[in-house]
Amino acid sequence: MALIDLTSQDWTTALAPLAGFPEVVRRRPEGPLQHLVTRYLAWRARRATLRMLNALDSATLRDLGISDTESQVYGDPAGRRRGYDANWWRNAR
Repeated sequence: MALIDLTSQDWTTALAPLAGFPEVVRRRPEGPLQHLVTRYLAWRARRATLRMLNALDSATLRDLGISDTESQVYGDPAGRRRGYDANWWRNAR
């Protein structure tokens, strides 16, 4: 673990390595296989998270402030739907 300068008083940055967050995020160009593996692992993590949340009772979920577990894991379904654009013909290329 590297030493962190605490002069900025940003405790979230100082405590991040203790919480298991990576200290340095390195972005490398992804190949197609690495992209597929990353998507697969993210899908498995979401599925496991949904299973764990579904295993909890409703009182615990209410205490956590979660009403819909799938929306918490996958995001709001309205954000993934396409709406009808009444002026589609004006935006044609």
